[in-house]
Amino acid sequence: MAMLKRTISIVRIGRGLSYRSLSSGNHVDKLGMVKALEAINVPSTQAEALTGAITSGFESVMGKVKADIAKSEEYKSTRVAEEFRKMRADIEKMRADIAAIQAEERGDHDNHIHKVEQGFNELKDEFDATKYKVVKYAIYTLIPVAAAETGMLFSMIY
Repeated sequence: MAMLKRTISIVRIGRGLSYRSLSSGNHVDKLGMVKALEAINVPSTQAEALTGAITSGFESVMGKVKADIAKSEEYKSTRVAEEFRKMRADIEKMRADIAAIQAEERGDHDNHIHKVEQGFNELKDEFDATKYKVVKYAIYTLIPVAAAETGMLFSMIY
């Protein structure tokens, strides 16, 4: 991994100092900062003290930023996992609803089939009863007709 080095530009503005960049990535160039401060006539002890203060502040801020990033990533992963669980629960509920609807439709279908079968059996029973009656009437009609024919046949013979 290539690290880019940043230059430190410190200039005196009125009574204070202004700087553009003190670090490259997560690393503070302490020696470069001390030399830059000394270059603008800041005594070595003050330059080192300023560098130490800036460095500790930078490290403290970086620590907080890293912790915030970790919390943010943890929060995001927790939220994603929570949303995933919710979606999975919703999918399972939908599957259960579909199964219940299918069971209900199957029950309705079975009920319709039962009603059709019951109607068919009633018609069959009615047909059998009617068939018996028709056969009975046919026999009762054929007996007198046969008797009449026999009588006519007898009367023709004799």
